[in-house]
Amino acid sequence: MSVVEPEANQLREDPVVTLVRMCAGPLAIARYPVVEVMRTCALHTLPHSTSPLRRPFNTIHASTHRWTHEDRDIVTPANDFLYLNAWIDLSGGPVVLDIPAVDDDRYYVVELLDAFTNNFVNLSPRNAGTRGGRFVLHTPEQHPTSDGKPVACPTKLVWMLGRVLVKGDDDLAQAQQAASAFRLDGTRGAGPVCVGQWHDSGDAALDFFQNVFQSFADLPPCNDEAALVSALERVGIRAPGERSMAALPESVQQGLREAYADAQRLIVAFTASRTRRSWTYSLGLGRYGHRHLLRACIAMKGLGALAADEAVYATADFDEAGENLDGGRRYELYFPPGQLPPVDALWSLSLYGADRYFADNPVRRYAIGDRTHGLQYDEHGGLRIEIQHEAPASQTNWLPAPAGSFYLILRFYHPQASFLEGRYVIPPVRAVAA
Repeated sequence: MSVVEPEANQLREDPVVTLVRMCAGPLAIARYPVVEVMRTCALHTLPHSTSPLRRPFNTIHASTHRWTHEDRDIVTPANDFLYLNAWIDLSGGPVVLDIPAVDDDRYYVVELLDAFTNNFVNLSPRNAGTRGGRFVLHTPEQHPTSDGKPVACPTKLVWMLGRVLVKGDDDLAQAQQAASAFRLDGTRGAGPVCVGQWHDSGDAALDFFQNVFQSFADLPPCNDEAALVSALERVGIRAPGERSMAALPESVQQGLREAYADAQRLIVAFTASRTRRSWTYSLGLGRYGHRHLLRACIAMKGLGALAADEAVYATADFDEAGENLDGGRRYELYFPPGQLPPVDALWSLSLYGADRYFADNPVRRYAIGDRTHGLQYDEHGGLRIEIQHEAPASQTNWLPAPAGSFYLILRFYHPQASFLEGRYVIPPVRAVAA
């Protein structure tokens, strides 16, 4: 685990500040995904929440529309699907998931994530088929008795994030029917204590660490965290959140604030390509092991990412020349003949503003992909996508950008071996002269 090195003058400061900063910084990176899971779960389950996705534990919210710039519960959503969202509490026993029969050409995936954002199972046509099936979700200590295929879950809190493909504008009603047929059946739990006690006073740094230490009640420190937590307990920070962070001595609070700022700067810096290449991606998403910084970066910029055997997310923050993408310029992405993204399911190019959500635009187009109606190919079969703020003369291949900074995500669902093995190279995003 990386330790943020303090500046030389800070080593001469209060040793308590230095100790807290050096221990709480790595802990903030390791627990950032857990806090994001807690925040999202609280948003979707607590009774006072106004989120349109709010539902009790062990029930599914099935969206009835493709997400747009108005949907802001989860960062970097896709526009190709109807989402299924459910928070599953296994503390009362196993929960049964019923997947309905769907059209043979309708892609879907039920993604299951643990409380640390590990994508431990995906259920899609590749392993669950299109004729429907029953799956019993349980912890390793539980022994399911219901009929169905058992699925062991690493934590009692499970996030189910499903996606049901909308094949086109004329397919929305059929997609809605398919999405509404997914079912969960289990005891209605109250959820983890740390979610029910979600702390948000407006003080970002202290609130963060309050939630970190409260999370230990349900998700005890792992081996990588134990020594850090032990050191912090010696200066009065008690797990699981027995003492308010605001009541700690000023030197401890200062150390926490500096540690939080260190961690945020580091995560933000690593969410963008450090080589300023046009496209970057990782085949290690969803199953992180001890790669805490990668896990934190994905939680910040793509919470709920699928593992690479199901989907790969290529991100572009820069153009071919290494300049930041910005709506003040015009860009194109050209796929030569026979060089469209190699996938067995579908591909999609989405655009997001600096706030990590879709950007509002006059034609309400948020993505272009292999199902986009009316795309124009050149005489040789190549595809040129125009990426800019002002509408071009022909809007058929236009992906609208905001006036300011933005980034792109190219999604490969069921990527083929040529991509996974590095034989397919994504064309660069090129700036076009005005």
